[in-house]
Amino acid sequence: MNTTVQGIDARAYLTGWLQGLVSMYSADINAIPDDKWTATFGGCTRPANELTADAMGLLYWCAEVLKGNTAPAGEGPIKELAAQITSKSVAVAKFSEVAGLFTEAFNAASDEKLAEVIDTPWGMPTPLYMICQIAVSHVWYHDGQLNYIQCLLGDEKVHWMGGE
Repeated sequence: MNTTVQGIDARAYLTGWLQGLVSMYSADINAIPDDKWTATFGGCTRPANELTADAMGLLYWCAEVLKGNTAPAGEGPIKELAAQITSKSVAVAKFSEVAGLFTEAFNAASDEKLAEVIDTPWGMPTPLYMICQIAVSHVWYHDGQLNYIQCLLGDEKVHWMGGE
């Protein structure tokens, strides 16, 4: 019996998935009507630009930590980022930029750095690699919120799957 084992390139899988998510998320950004990009619904929802800033914020935070820098966490940086992405075209460009920063820092980090247990913005000591996985999954979470906003606006298409 042959028991050949191939290694899994966890870095390439995670950054490849992020690339796919940024593409899907960008399609969903473009599907939000321009006049609804910064709107709230029911008086209490977060606008699409702020949800997008939140998704980008954790990626940016991870990139800085991976490079050995201290990055501010919490609502302040997210509000600042949301203020920068008040147009959809800027949001798409900024998302690509932040994903690139994350990918570059992630690929440059040593295995030892990725294994470091650090305090997260939510106060839970966690290995940095796991936080990076959470940051990438966090994009998927917020994309679901954009999809829900689209549905509330009567748009039932799945834009990231090639829907118009």
